[in-house]
Amino acid sequence: MPERASQLVGRDAELLVLDGALDHARRGHGTAVLVDGDPGIGKSALLETVAADATADVRFVLRARGVRSGTEIPFGGLHELLHPLLPFAAALPDRQASALDVAFGRRDGPAPDRLLLGIAVLGLLEEAGSHGTVVALVDDLHWTDRTSLEALVFVASRVRGLPVLLVATTRSGTPVGDHEDAFPTVLHVGPLDDAAADRLLTDVADHLPTGERARVRRESYGNPLALLEFSAPVAGTARGPLSERMSARLERTFLAGVLLLPETTQRALLVAVAGEDATARELEQALVGVGLGAGELATLEREGLLRRDGDRFVPRHPLVGSAHYDAADPVRRREVHHALALAVRSPSRRAIHRAEATTGLDEAVAAELDAVASAALRQGAPAEAASAWRRAADLSPDPTQQANRLVEAAEAARRAGASGEASALLDRAKPLTDLSDGRAQHRFARAEWMLSMTADHRGRTAEELVAFATTRADPTERAEVLLWAAAKCYIHQEADAVRALVAATVEDVDHAPVGRGDADDAVLAEVALALVRPGQRLDERTVDRFLARAQATDGVIVNCLAFAAEESGDMATSDRCWTAGVRLFHDAARTSDETTALCGRASPRVTAGHLTDGLADADRAERLSRELDLPVVAGMALSEAARALVRAGDTATARTRLAALDEIPVAGAFARIVATAAWAAALIAVDEGRHEDAVAHQVRTRANGAVALWAGADVVESAVRAGDTDSVRAWLTDAAAAAATTGSPHLALLVERTRGLLAPDDETALGHLAAAVDLGSAIDTPFDLAVARLHLGERLRRVRRIIDARQHLSEAARLFDRIGARNWAARAASELRATGGQSTDRTSTDRAPARLLTAQELLVSRMAATGRTNKEIADEVYLSHRTVAAHLSRAFTKLGISRRSQLAGALRPSDRSD
Repeated sequence: MPERASQLVGRDAELLVLDGALDHARRGHGTAVLVDGDPGIGKSALLETVAADATADVRFVLRARGVRSGTEIPFGGLHELLHPLLPFAAALPDRQASALDVAFGRRDGPAPDRLLLGIAVLGLLEEAGSHGTVVALVDDLHWTDRTSLEALVFVASRVRGLPVLLVATTRSGTPVGDHEDAFPTVLHVGPLDDAAADRLLTDVADHLPTGERARVRRESYGNPLALLEFSAPVAGTARGPLSERMSARLERTFLAGVLLLPETTQRALLVAVAGEDATARELEQALVGVGLGAGELATLEREGLLRRDGDRFVPRHPLVGSAHYDAADPVRRREVHHALALAVRSPSRRAIHRAEATTGLDEAVAAELDAVASAALRQGAPAEAASAWRRAADLSPDPTQQANRLVEAAEAARRAGASGEASALLDRAKPLTDLSDGRAQHRFARAEWMLSMTADHRGRTAEELVAFATTRADPTERAEVLLWAAAKCYIHQEADAVRALVAATVEDVDHAPVGRGDADDAVLAEVALALVRPGQRLDERTVDRFLARAQATDGVIVNCLAFAAEESGDMATSDRCWTAGVRLFHDAARTSDETTALCGRASPRVTAGHLTDGLADADRAERLSRELDLPVVAGMALSEAARALVRAGDTATARTRLAALDEIPVAGAFARIVATAAWAAALIAVDEGRHEDAVAHQVRTRANGAVALWAGADVVESAVRAGDTDSVRAWLTDAAAAAATTGSPHLALLVERTRGLLAPDDETALGHLAAAVDLGSAIDTPFDLAVARLHLGERLRRVRRIIDARQHLSEAARLFDRIGARNWAARAASELRATGGQSTDRTSTDRAPARLLTAQELLVSRMAATGRTNKEIADEVYLSHRTVAAHLSRAFTKLGISRRSQLAGALRPSDRSD
């Protein structure tokens, strides 16, 4: 134990942990420690000890401190902590550097979401760490703004491979405790034992009589600050009952000491604690504003109530500030905030102080808060924006303005993930909106609809939206509301009568003269009709026109279009919609929506047979969904990945993906996840020859009709071998009807292929299988086309048409090999050899890149093969560029290459990113 540890009485165990963490960071094995405990327990003292010990062999010691008045200032804590490292931002990938600059107000740009910002902060620490050890110390994390807190929590679990130590302190019982799991080490600092308490009293209050010392020790419950304060002479006049919580008793003690000071000094202290986030110069000006002299700050320092901390004055303990501020007369508090509003330079802090100084309603102050909220949203701080808009609404004298601000607050809260708060804000806004103008009503309806699509908020029903649409005079507004109604019908699978109502209203509006000339309105109407008429094939021109005008806020509609296209059997259009969503959300820095779109795109890609691309999307979506706490998306991604893996012949890994679903409790409540997982399980059973199990799993896909429509064709052989074709024939009836309705050649291929396998004689079978091959040859569905060619080749060999059989089997083997369907390729190759043909099977070895590399390594390798730089790849896949370099290095070793230029040759064409 270092000698300086003796300065902290009774904290040997805690110091041992912190010493070890610092030593590991110096060796490049970083960690994060959360120090948790009651007020006065000694958390800050432990932090100071780490700071003192970090002076040796540490390149950067970063400090930040949360303050009560700073919780509504976006990124305030993060900027204070990272400001010395900002020169390293130039080395980050462009989007990550931009995220930091936008968050810190250094430039305009897309507002970063929490994942992008977290990666940027991690990258900044990584860059600084390449120059030496970094120690980051954050005191009172519970008083740090939410955006900073989220970024630090993100970093806490990801510094293991860096020369970085993050230590943060927080009070017990605060919301920070919900993030304990992100910190590899949590130090719960408890009371001193009696021996340590006696040692501390001997050091600081040896003059006390034995009986008095025993009483102080008993009443302090081992709290070091209480031991110090209760042993002071003034304490005896202020001590409360023993049942009172320790923080309140300490506040009472501090307040008793303050009340002995001159009145002017007490007022100066109020200015200092109310303006704890102000600079020393700003505090001096505020003191003058309330008729005091700047010299009062020096008096407070001498009295031990304030201490200088860089360019600021802070209370010697946070309880000093809370005790004095909470006990102050409200009139005096408003007077102080008014003076601070005139003194501080930051527009955001000025507006907050003005709001605190205001009684009643005040549009001027509300407008300032409005501007603060807008700025916070542009910086990527929706939680702080919601708070500012809510306060602005409270101060708004005009009901329409109040309604608008409540709606803005609700929308910001929704973007921050606080759906309960958003719902409550909309409930407050509704009666005001009903009395407002049409524009305010439309804004409210949009916010309500968006929340109802992503959270447990009822909002208007589809019928109510239709009724609301008929009140809209503006044709574009009318078309938008009807599109929302159609989306509700699609998402909630409304009854046919409701769908018919929406469709009829859309058609009436579309034929009205007022809307006929507006091409944009016509596109919205056509999309709405596509959503309320499931199975109807989407017009490609309509899809293209909608995607061309789509914005990030149209994400729900883009997703609905993609699903509708998939259900109609149009995998290419579904892929195009999802791809448009991925790009749209990526450019708008809306990572959660981008993750959903990536997961969505995996489905048509795997179904069409583009296994490598589909698996890359699924694995990427699964990783991002865990970062963003999107359990439903994670469950869907795992199911799609399992489906891709088993088709690729990697049954063992497919099983691990399905097993991981057990770790996501909500997955079992979503029919599409249950059905897709059952589909993957059926494919595994087919692969292993467990034919009865395959049929049973296929039956479970009926949990979701759209999934069941595609899954049925994959178990036909198993059903025949198990002697149980009833379920397959029932599926065939449904699939044939859907193929006829949608006109989907892909569905028609599956129908013809199934009819061929069920046919009673060879001639009929060959006719159906040949028709399936013809259908598949005209579309981009390599897997199902290859299966059709395999079955046709097998039948042709059975009737001894060897030359024709060899042609189809050779082409099937080539297709399976190209898409990486290893087991299927082996089967086709075996059949081909039986005809006397020669197989060019490459999947018989384990050297395929998709099997050699991890999902991350394959993804970055494919991107690097197109000429992208490490930084460009990092921006695309939400990694640091140094992590990208590490993935590529491992990939080079596994692929047996040494240069980037060799990647294109080492990867097969299907392994390259487009």
